[in-house]
Amino acid sequence: MPLTRTIGTHIICSLDNLGERHDWETFTITHNPDGSRTAQTLSRFPGTQVVRHVTQTVAADFTPVDGVSRLFIDNVYQGMLVRRVVDGVLTSILFPADGGPIDLQTIPFDHPDTTLGYHPSSVESWKLMKISRIIPGPQTMHLLTLSHTWNGGTLEHAIKLEAQVEYLGEETITTPAGTFDCHHYVWHTLAFDGDLDIWITGEDAVVVRMDGSEKRVRYELDSYVVKTFDDARELVL
Repeated sequence: MPLTRTIGTHIICSLDNLGERHDWETFTITHNPDGSRTAQTLSRFPGTQVVRHVTQTVAADFTPVDGVSRLFIDNVYQGMLVRRVVDGVLTSILFPADGGPIDLQTIPFDHPDTTLGYHPSSVESWKLMKISRIIPGPQTMHLLTLSHTWNGGTLEHAIKLEAQVEYLGEETITTPAGTFDCHHYVWHTLAFDGDLDIWITGEDAVVVRMDGSEKRVRYELDSYVVKTFDDARELVL
């Protein structure tokens, strides 16, 4: 299959003041020739309270493969987390910011549909891809997240969470990036962020809009460009 590259941005704003919009996240997603997907994201809370660089890859069926997260809090580097999944076992390596001893853990998946959380908004939807679109009502999502905070402000190997997710159907959403045919989910995060309404689009399940009821925050697609590369060799070297 061809290689595709999607480049885009998200803004963040308050649900109580939709006109005051701030740059939030820049992303690049590649749909690789083997069907896997790789997302690279830079997330920045206004004022650089939290700055997060994440690269993560999922298989063609959105099963997690690997990921790297680097975190800054209030301009101070917090360290780096590297994860790899093989045969349902997560190997996680934490590199402390102070150059101290490397911490390695191996964590078996309790459920075959377990997904990994890294906290970028652009592909927060990848966590939902094991949720059936033909089963009505809440379904259980099994998640190993790297942070217990709503804004992803910590680095930890794997915090086990179970949450209820519902698929609500298809809707059309318009943002500054365009008009998109979307699948609508609601994720009941409870203490994390209340209910999250998430609208996703396309083969790569990019988040078009995400509304958090508890924090009264919206993330919304602000730009979106897809390029497809064929197999022709433009240069002969």
